[in-house]
Amino acid sequence: MKSSYNLNFLSIVDKIVSSNRISHAYIIQLKNYDDDFVLVKSFVKAILCKEKRKVSEFSDCKLCNICNLIDNDNYPDLCVIEPDGKEIKKSQLVGLQKEFNNKSLLDNKRIYILKEADKLNESAANTILKFLEEPSDDIVAILVTTNRYKMLETILSRCQVLSIDSKGKEIIYNDEIIDLVHFICDGDALFINYSEIIEKILPDKMVALERLKVVEQIFVQYLIDKENSSLSKYLNKLSDEKIVKYSLIIEEYLKKLQYNVNYKLWLDSFFASLLGGEK
Repeated sequence: MKSSYNLNFLSIVDKIVSSNRISHAYIIQLKNYDDDFVLVKSFVKAILCKEKRKVSEFSDCKLCNICNLIDNDNYPDLCVIEPDGKEIKKSQLVGLQKEFNNKSLLDNKRIYILKEADKLNESAANTILKFLEEPSDDIVAILVTTNRYKMLETILSRCQVLSIDSKGKEIIYNDEIIDLVHFICDGDALFINYSEIIEKILPDKMVALERLKVVEQIFVQYLIDKENSSLSKYLNKLSDEKIVKYSLIIEEYLKKLQYNVNYKLWLDSFFASLLGGEK
């Protein structure tokens, strides 16, 4: 049985694929390779499959040749790289780059997956970084890890981050988080209530990390079960596309906040991004 948080992951990637906003690079953080990697493969199938089914429909898909080839590790434009011993080595990525210099054999996107991407050695990390800095429209990188914060900040900054959690999580929130959801949904209320936000709701980095993670969970959970959301009176004001956009922005800025940044500048940039300004 899929956990509610896994359903959140499926919902997010369904929106990404259906809106044709597929990024050139993803980091997918999971809890357990044995349990969760099937969801990574479902995401790959959704990107490549011509049937345009939802990601949630691909776990047991046997309906098309592409999905069968992926399940049997025979799809020619999908490359999965795992650590050679204790690490992923530069030679593995040089070989990948040479292979992906060729055109797709099936006139489709080409995808490479790095399992245990946090085990890139220094030279391999620099090699993949160059690959990410010069993206091709038909190549999608998926870096899979159980701890994205073990990876280089320069790699993190070039990837969209998605999360899979093997355990369902009950979302617990307080009045301050409710107010923050309200202000985000109302747009301009972020600046109207700026003083209250920085003094009471997001007064420092640690509180912001904790509360924005909860806000992100509230947004993605709403996409799954709108009727039972206790905050629907605020979230109903937004389109699904807007909620996905906000979720991705929050994820991006949480990542930036993990590092040594000026909190006030970070907060201003975060608000501007939510309102459609520069990130």
